[in-house]
Amino acid sequence: MDSWYLPITLLPSIGFFIMATTNVSNALSGEISRLIELDHARDSKIVQRKINQLSLLSIALVLLYVSAIFMAVSGLIAGIGFNYMLHTEVITSILVCIGIGATTLALVLLSVYATRAVRIKRDQFLHK
Repeated sequence: MDSWYLPITLLPSIGFFIMATTNVSNALSGEISRLIELDHARDSKIVQRKINQLSLLSIALVLLYVSAIFMAVSGLIAGIGFNYMLHTEVITSILVCIGIGATTLALVLLSVYATRAVRIKRDQFLHK
């Protein structure tokens, strides 16, 4: 990798995904709490599905954090390590690939979340 700044330039977009996912997770958590407080027996399946969704969001968040760590470390290694390490390009490329892979997997999980969320909302509206 010739440029140390490539992984660093990806960090703001990963940060945006982290922020958006955290907001969605907090909103979903509030909605689950509200449904549990209402304690409707007919909503128990909906609550369980929403809890599963929250788990999916948590996994996506962990992957985004891991991705950010790998991008930051690869930028650091490429930026200051080129004089001290022999295989800096190889190490940096591997870290960037892992970071991009983690981001891609997180985005796939967020796409699954979005698809399921639409179905859950539809079922929720149909049952009321």
